[in-house]
Amino acid sequence: MLCILILQPSGRTMTLDEQTGIDILGNILESTIISPNRGYYGDLHNMGHIFISYAHDPDYRHLEQFGVMGDLATTMRDPVFYRWHSYIDDLFQLHKSRLPVYGTDKLDFPGVTVSSVAVEGQAGANTFGTHWEQSTLDLERGLDFAPRGPVLARFTHLQQDPFTYVIECNNATNNNVMGTVRIFMAPRNDEKGQAMPFKDQRLLMIELDKFTQNLRPGSNTIRRNSADSSVTVPYERTFQNQANRPGDAGSTEAAEFDFCGCGWPQHMLVPKGTAQGYPVVLFVMISNWMDDRVEQDTVGTCNDAASYCGLRDRKYPDRRSMGYPFDRVPRSGVSSLSEFLTPNMRVQNCTIRFTDTTTQRTAR
Repeated sequence: MLCILILQPSGRTMTLDEQTGIDILGNILESTIISPNRGYYGDLHNMGHIFISYAHDPDYRHLEQFGVMGDLATTMRDPVFYRWHSYIDDLFQLHKSRLPVYGTDKLDFPGVTVSSVAVEGQAGANTFGTHWEQSTLDLERGLDFAPRGPVLARFTHLQQDPFTYVIECNNATNNNVMGTVRIFMAPRNDEKGQAMPFKDQRLLMIELDKFTQNLRPGSNTIRRNSADSSVTVPYERTFQNQANRPGDAGSTEAAEFDFCGCGWPQHMLVPKGTAQGYPVVLFVMISNWMDDRVEQDTVGTCNDAASYCGLRDRKYPDRRSMGYPFDRVPRSGVSSLSEFLTPNMRVQNCTIRFTDTTTQRTAR
Protein backbone atom coordinates (compact mmCIF):
# COMPACT_ATOMS: atom_id res chain seq x y z
CA MET A 1 0.00 0.00 0.00
CA LEU A 2 1.46 3.36 -1.05
CA CYS A 3 2.20 5.90 1.67
CA ILE A 4 1.93 9.66 1.22
CA LEU A 5 5.25 11.45 0.77
CA ILE A 6 5.88 14.97 2.10
CA LEU A 7 8.37 17.30 0.43
CA GLN A 8 10.90 18.92 2.77
CA PRO A 9 12.75 22.23 2.15
CA SER A 10 15.91 20.24 1.40
CA GLY A 11 14.17 18.55 -1.52
CA ARG A 12 14.05 15.22 0.24
CA THR A 13 10.80 13.46 1.05
CA MET A 14 9.42 12.05 4.29
CA THR A 15 6.78 9.35 4.70
CA LEU A 16 3.54 9.76 6.63
CA ASP A 17 3.77 6.58 8.66
CA GLU A 18 1.41 4.82 11.05
CA GLN A 19 2.83 6.36 14.22
CA THR A 20 3.50 10.04 13.50
CA GLY A 21 1.97 10.65 10.06
CA ILE A 22 -1.29 12.08 11.36
CA ASP A 23 0.59 14.62 13.51
CA ILE A 24 2.77 15.74 10.60
CA LEU A 25 -0.26 16.09 8.33
CA GLY A 26 -2.06 18.11 10.99
CA ASN A 27 0.94 20.42 11.36
CA ILE A 28 0.88 20.96 7.58
CA LEU A 29 -2.83 21.64 7.15
CA GLU A 30 -3.49 23.76 10.21
CA SER A 31 -0.62 24.93 9.97
CA THR A 32 1.82 25.38 12.83
CA ILE A 33 5.38 26.60 13.20
CA ILE A 34 6.52 22.97 13.25
CA SER A 35 5.13 22.30 9.77
CA PRO A 36 7.91 20.44 7.90
CA ASN A 37 7.64 22.82 4.92
CA ARG A 38 5.35 25.77 5.56
CA GLY A 39 6.78 27.75 2.66
CA TYR A 40 5.62 25.04 0.26
CA TYR A 41 2.38 23.79 1.85
CA GLY A 42 1.22 27.08 3.32
CA ASP A 43 -1.68 27.26 5.79
CA LEU A 44 -4.46 25.50 3.89
CA HIS A 45 -7.21 25.21 6.49
CA ASN A 46 -7.04 28.70 7.96
CA MET A 47 -6.37 30.53 4.70
CA GLY A 48 -9.26 28.66 3.13
CA HIS A 49 -11.51 30.34 5.68
CA ILE A 50 -10.03 33.74 4.85
CA PHE A 51 -10.23 33.37 1.06
CA ILE A 52 -13.84 32.20 1.21
CA SER A 53 -14.75 35.07 3.52
CA TYR A 54 -13.48 37.54 0.90
CA ALA A 55 -15.11 35.83 -2.08
CA HIS A 56 -17.58 38.72 -2.46
CA ASP A 57 -14.74 41.29 -2.83
CA PRO A 58 -11.56 39.31 -3.55
CA ASP A 59 -9.37 42.23 -4.65
CA TYR A 60 -10.79 44.64 -2.03
CA ARG A 61 -11.90 47.17 -4.67
CA HIS A 62 -15.17 47.86 -2.83
CA LEU A 63 -13.54 47.96 0.63
CA GLU A 64 -15.90 45.28 1.88
CA GLN A 65 -15.36 43.53 5.21
CA PHE A 66 -14.82 39.78 5.35
CA GLY A 67 -17.80 37.44 5.57
CA VAL A 68 -18.80 35.19 8.44
CA MET A 69 -16.30 32.47 7.42
CA GLY A 70 -13.48 34.77 8.54
CA ASP A 71 -14.51 35.00 12.19
CA LEU A 72 -14.32 32.11 14.64
CA ALA A 73 -17.43 33.34 16.43
CA THR A 74 -19.58 33.14 13.29
CA THR A 75 -17.93 30.72 10.86
CA MET A 76 -20.22 27.77 11.62
CA ARG A 77 -23.21 29.88 10.53
CA ASP A 78 -22.11 29.68 6.90
CA PRO A 79 -23.15 26.45 5.09
CA VAL A 80 -19.85 26.48 3.19
CA PHE A 81 -18.07 25.90 6.53
CA TYR A 82 -19.18 22.27 6.42
CA ARG A 83 -18.16 21.77 2.80
CA TRP A 84 -14.73 23.22 3.53
CA HIS A 85 -14.24 21.05 6.60
CA SER A 86 -15.38 17.99 4.67
CA TYR A 87 -12.61 18.73 2.19
CA ILE A 88 -10.06 18.98 5.00
CA ASP A 89 -11.40 15.75 6.52
CA ASP A 90 -11.04 14.04 3.16
CA LEU A 91 -7.33 14.84 3.14
CA PHE A 92 -6.92 13.13 6.50
CA GLN A 93 -9.01 10.20 5.31
CA LEU A 94 -6.75 9.89 2.27
CA HIS A 95 -3.81 9.42 4.62
CA LYS A 96 -5.75 6.95 6.75
CA SER A 97 -6.70 4.94 3.66
CA ARG A 98 -3.01 4.28 3.01
CA LEU A 99 -2.41 2.74 6.46
CA PRO A 100 -2.67 -1.00 7.27
CA VAL A 101 -6.20 -2.10 8.16
CA TYR A 102 -7.08 -3.23 11.66
CA GLY A 103 -7.04 -7.02 11.72
CA THR A 104 -9.08 -8.82 14.35
CA ASP A 105 -5.91 -9.05 16.48
CA LYS A 106 -5.94 -5.23 16.72
CA LEU A 107 -9.63 -5.14 17.63
CA ASP A 108 -10.38 -8.15 19.83
CA PHE A 109 -9.93 -8.34 23.61
CA PRO A 110 -9.36 -12.07 24.26
CA GLY A 111 -11.47 -13.35 27.12
CA VAL A 112 -13.83 -10.35 27.20
CA THR A 113 -17.25 -10.57 25.55
CA VAL A 114 -19.96 -7.90 25.39
CA SER A 115 -23.32 -9.70 25.52
CA SER A 116 -25.80 -6.81 25.46
CA VAL A 117 -26.15 -3.05 25.32
CA ALA A 118 -29.18 -0.98 26.28
CA VAL A 119 -30.18 2.61 26.91
CA GLU A 120 -32.47 3.57 29.80
CA GLY A 121 -34.12 6.99 29.95
CA GLN A 122 -37.31 9.00 30.19
CA ALA A 123 -38.09 8.48 26.50
CA GLY A 124 -38.25 4.70 26.87
CA ALA A 125 -36.04 1.71 26.23
CA ASN A 126 -33.30 2.32 23.66
CA THR A 127 -34.74 5.73 22.87
CA PHE A 128 -32.98 9.07 23.20
CA GLY A 129 -35.36 11.93 23.90
CA THR A 130 -34.58 15.48 22.78
CA HIS A 131 -36.41 18.80 23.10
CA TRP A 132 -35.82 22.55 23.24
CA GLU A 133 -34.56 24.30 26.34
CA GLN A 134 -34.48 28.02 27.07
CA SER A 135 -31.54 29.48 28.97
CA THR A 136 -30.41 32.92 30.06
CA LEU A 137 -26.87 34.31 29.75
CA ASP A 138 -25.26 37.39 31.23
CA LEU A 139 -23.40 39.11 28.35
CA GLU A 140 -22.09 42.09 30.35
CA ARG A 141 -18.45 40.96 30.13
CA GLY A 142 -18.63 40.72 26.36
CA LEU A 143 -19.86 44.28 25.75
CA ASP A 144 -17.72 47.40 25.74
CA PHE A 145 -19.51 50.02 27.80
CA ALA A 146 -19.52 51.39 31.34
CA PRO A 147 -20.76 48.83 33.90
CA ARG A 148 -24.50 49.20 34.41
CA GLY A 149 -25.41 45.83 35.79
CA PRO A 150 -26.27 42.54 34.09
CA VAL A 151 -27.08 42.36 30.37
CA LEU A 152 -29.22 39.25 30.03
CA ALA A 153 -29.93 37.40 26.80
CA ARG A 154 -32.34 34.50 26.52
CA PHE A 155 -31.79 31.83 23.86
CA THR A 156 -33.27 28.49 22.91
CA HIS A 157 -31.06 25.44 22.34
CA LEU A 158 -31.29 21.69 21.95
CA GLN A 159 -31.34 19.50 25.06
CA GLN A 160 -31.58 15.76 25.62
CA ASP A 161 -33.24 13.83 28.43
CA PRO A 162 -30.73 12.25 30.83
CA PHE A 163 -30.07 8.60 30.04
CA THR A 164 -27.96 5.66 31.17
CA TYR A 165 -25.99 3.09 29.18
CA VAL A 166 -26.35 -0.46 30.50
CA ILE A 167 -23.65 -2.82 29.24
CA GLU A 168 -23.55 -6.52 30.08
CA CYS A 169 -20.20 -8.20 29.55
CA ASN A 170 -18.28 -11.27 30.61
CA ASN A 171 -14.67 -11.67 31.64
CA ALA A 172 -13.68 -15.29 30.96
CA THR A 173 -10.20 -14.91 32.45
CA ASN A 174 -9.46 -15.75 36.07
CA ASN A 175 -8.20 -12.26 36.87
CA ASN A 176 -9.46 -8.73 37.14
CA VAL A 177 -8.70 -6.86 33.93
CA MET A 178 -8.98 -3.21 32.96
CA GLY A 179 -10.88 -2.31 29.83
CA THR A 180 -11.54 0.87 27.88
CA VAL A 181 -15.22 1.25 27.08
CA ARG A 182 -15.77 3.09 23.79
CA ILE A 183 -19.28 4.23 22.83
CA PHE A 184 -20.23 5.53 19.38
CA MET A 185 -23.40 6.38 17.48
CA ALA A 186 -24.14 6.49 13.74
CA PRO A 187 -27.15 6.67 11.41
CA ARG A 188 -28.62 3.30 10.47
CA ASN A 189 -29.84 4.24 7.01
CA ASP A 190 -28.76 6.44 4.13
CA GLU A 191 -30.76 9.30 2.60
CA LYS A 192 -32.85 6.76 0.65
CA GLY A 193 -33.79 4.79 3.76
CA GLN A 194 -31.53 1.89 2.80
CA ALA A 195 -29.14 0.19 5.23
CA MET A 196 -25.93 2.19 5.16
CA PRO A 197 -22.78 0.43 3.91
CA PHE A 198 -20.06 0.22 6.52
CA LYS A 199 -17.58 2.15 4.36
CA ASP A 200 -19.88 5.18 4.64
CA GLN A 201 -21.26 4.50 8.11
CA ARG A 202 -17.88 4.40 9.80
CA LEU A 203 -17.18 7.97 8.63
CA LEU A 204 -20.37 9.15 10.37
CA MET A 205 -19.64 7.55 13.73
CA ILE A 206 -19.66 10.10 16.57
CA GLU A 207 -17.95 9.33 19.85
CA LEU A 208 -20.31 9.66 22.80
CA ASP A 209 -18.10 8.43 25.63
CA LYS A 210 -14.88 6.66 26.56
CA PHE A 211 -13.85 5.49 30.02
CA THR A 212 -11.83 2.85 31.81
CA GLN A 213 -13.58 0.04 33.64
CA ASN A 214 -12.41 -2.74 35.94
CA LEU A 215 -13.86 -6.11 34.92
CA ARG A 216 -14.14 -8.85 37.52
CA PRO A 217 -13.96 -12.51 36.46
CA GLY A 218 -17.39 -13.62 35.27
CA SER A 219 -20.40 -11.43 34.49
CA ASN A 220 -20.22 -7.66 34.81
CA THR A 221 -22.91 -4.99 34.51
CA ILE A 222 -21.67 -1.51 33.62
CA ARG A 223 -23.95 1.48 34.12
CA ARG A 224 -22.82 4.85 32.82
CA ASN A 225 -24.70 8.14 33.09
CA SER A 226 -24.83 10.38 30.02
CA ALA A 227 -23.71 13.38 32.07
CA ASP A 228 -20.37 11.65 32.73
CA SER A 229 -19.38 11.67 29.04
CA SER A 230 -15.65 12.12 28.36
CA VAL A 231 -16.54 14.29 25.36
CA THR A 232 -18.67 16.97 27.00
CA VAL A 233 -18.58 19.69 29.63
CA PRO A 234 -21.61 20.92 31.58
CA TYR A 235 -23.54 24.06 30.69
CA GLU A 236 -21.78 26.08 33.39
CA ARG A 237 -18.40 25.44 31.78
CA THR A 238 -19.60 25.96 28.20
CA PHE A 239 -20.77 29.44 29.22
CA GLN A 240 -18.28 30.28 31.95
CA ASN A 241 -18.69 33.46 33.97
CA GLN A 242 -15.80 35.57 32.71
CA ALA A 243 -15.92 37.64 35.88
CA ASN A 244 -14.36 34.63 37.58
CA ARG A 245 -11.39 34.48 35.19
CA PRO A 246 -8.26 34.70 37.37
CA GLY A 247 -4.95 36.36 36.61
CA ASP A 248 -3.97 38.55 33.69
CA ALA A 249 -4.39 37.69 30.03
CA GLY A 250 -1.74 35.15 29.06
CA SER A 251 -1.12 34.02 32.64
CA THR A 252 -1.06 30.37 33.70
CA GLU A 253 -4.18 30.90 35.79
CA ALA A 254 -6.12 32.42 32.91
CA ALA A 255 -4.99 29.65 30.54
CA GLU A 256 -6.17 26.98 32.97
CA PHE A 257 -9.53 28.73 33.33
CA ASP A 258 -9.91 28.88 29.55
CA PHE A 259 -8.99 25.21 29.16
CA CYS A 260 -11.74 24.29 31.62
CA GLY A 261 -14.22 25.62 29.04
CA CYS A 262 -12.98 23.17 26.41
CA GLY A 263 -15.39 20.38 25.52
CA TRP A 264 -18.48 19.64 23.47
CA PRO A 265 -21.59 21.11 25.18
CA GLN A 266 -23.38 18.49 27.26
CA HIS A 267 -26.76 19.69 25.97
CA MET A 268 -25.64 18.82 22.40
CA LEU A 269 -24.37 15.30 23.09
CA VAL A 270 -27.22 13.68 21.12
CA PRO A 271 -28.34 14.84 17.64
CA LYS A 272 -31.81 16.37 17.34
CA GLY A 273 -33.62 13.37 15.82
CA THR A 274 -37.16 13.51 14.46
CA ALA A 275 -40.68 13.42 15.83
CA GLN A 276 -41.15 9.95 14.32
CA GLY A 277 -37.88 8.70 15.81
CA TYR A 278 -34.63 8.88 13.86
CA PRO A 279 -33.03 5.41 13.54
CA VAL A 280 -29.46 5.15 14.82
CA VAL A 281 -27.16 2.36 15.87
CA LEU A 282 -25.34 2.45 19.20
CA PHE A 283 -21.92 0.79 19.16
CA VAL A 284 -20.03 -0.33 22.27
CA MET A 285 -16.53 -1.78 22.37
CA ILE A 286 -14.33 -2.78 25.29
CA SER A 287 -10.65 -2.70 24.35
CA ASN A 288 -7.67 -3.83 26.40
CA TRP A 289 -6.57 -0.96 28.61
CA MET A 290 -3.05 -2.39 28.71
CA ASP A 291 -2.83 -1.62 24.99
CA ASP A 292 -4.54 1.76 25.37
CA ARG A 293 -2.81 3.29 28.38
CA VAL A 294 -0.37 6.17 28.28
CA GLU A 295 2.11 6.26 31.14
CA GLN A 296 1.83 9.76 32.57
CA ASP A 297 0.59 11.74 35.52
CA THR A 298 -3.03 12.72 34.89
CA VAL A 299 -3.49 14.74 38.07
CA GLY A 300 -5.15 18.05 37.32
CA THR A 301 -8.42 19.87 36.91
CA CYS A 302 -10.91 19.82 34.05
CA ASN A 303 -9.97 16.40 32.71
CA ASP A 304 -13.56 15.25 32.22
CA ALA A 305 -13.65 16.11 28.48
CA ALA A 306 -10.33 14.39 27.76
CA SER A 307 -11.61 12.55 24.68
CA TYR A 308 -12.42 15.87 23.03
CA CYS A 309 -9.70 18.15 24.43
CA GLY A 310 -6.93 15.90 25.70
CA LEU A 311 -5.13 16.82 28.91
CA ARG A 312 -3.51 20.21 29.35
CA ASP A 313 0.29 20.07 29.00
CA ARG A 314 0.20 16.28 28.68
CA LYS A 315 -0.05 13.62 26.00
CA TYR A 316 -3.44 12.60 24.69
CA PRO A 317 -4.61 9.97 27.22
CA ASP A 318 -5.17 7.14 24.73
CA ARG A 319 -2.50 5.28 22.79
CA ARG A 320 -5.05 4.40 20.12
CA SER A 321 -5.76 6.78 17.28
CA MET A 322 -8.58 9.27 17.60
CA GLY A 323 -11.71 7.68 16.18
CA TYR A 324 -10.45 4.13 16.80
CA PRO A 325 -11.70 1.61 15.71
CA PHE A 326 -13.39 3.52 12.83
CA ASP A 327 -10.44 5.64 11.69
CA ARG A 328 -9.22 3.18 9.02
CA VAL A 329 -10.78 1.35 6.12
CA PRO A 330 -12.18 -2.04 7.19
CA ARG A 331 -10.46 -5.37 6.68
CA SER A 332 -11.23 -7.44 3.62
CA GLY A 333 -14.71 -8.97 3.50
CA VAL A 334 -16.35 -6.38 5.79
CA SER A 335 -19.21 -4.54 4.10
CA SER A 336 -21.55 -4.02 7.08
CA LEU A 337 -21.20 -3.08 10.73
CA SER A 338 -22.29 -6.57 11.83
CA GLU A 339 -19.42 -8.09 9.82
CA PHE A 340 -16.97 -5.70 11.49
CA LEU A 341 -17.82 -6.84 15.03
CA THR A 342 -15.55 -8.94 17.24
CA PRO A 343 -16.73 -10.58 20.52
CA ASN A 344 -15.75 -7.52 22.58
CA MET A 345 -18.15 -5.34 20.57
CA ARG A 346 -21.92 -5.04 20.53
CA VAL A 347 -24.48 -2.89 18.74
CA GLN A 348 -28.02 -1.87 19.62
CA ASN A 349 -30.60 -0.28 17.33
CA CYS A 350 -31.97 2.88 18.91
CA THR A 351 -34.07 5.89 17.94
CA ILE A 352 -33.77 9.61 18.67
CA ARG A 353 -37.23 11.06 19.26
CA PHE A 354 -37.57 14.84 19.18
CA THR A 355 -40.43 16.57 20.99
CA ASP A 356 -41.18 20.13 19.87
CA THR A 357 -41.62 21.55 23.35
CA THR A 358 -39.57 24.12 25.25
CA THR A 359 -38.57 23.88 28.89
CA GLN A 360 -36.91 26.49 31.07
CA ARG A 361 -33.41 25.67 32.21
CA THR A 362 -33.03 25.14 35.93
CA ALA A 363 -29.84 24.80 37.93
CA ARG A 364 -28.50 21.24 37.82
